[in-house]
Amino acid sequence: MDARVFETWPDGALRPGLDIPTAVDLCAALCNIDTYTTLTTERGWSPDRVQHWWTDAVVRELLA
Repeated sequence: MDARVFETWPDGALRPGLDIPTAVDLCAALCNIDTYTTLTTERGWSPDRVQHWWTDAVVRELLA
């Protein structure tokens, strides 16, 4: 995950107190191949379910 992803976001888009480096860290922790593999292979989630969970989690954790 690259910090440049967030550089074009408008001021105030990230939740209060969250800086760009931490936002990158949270995205990297949530949205990675290990998480995907665990959820789909070990836990039986569909790829669509993982995508929806990722979307909800990123919105909840990052956005104001």
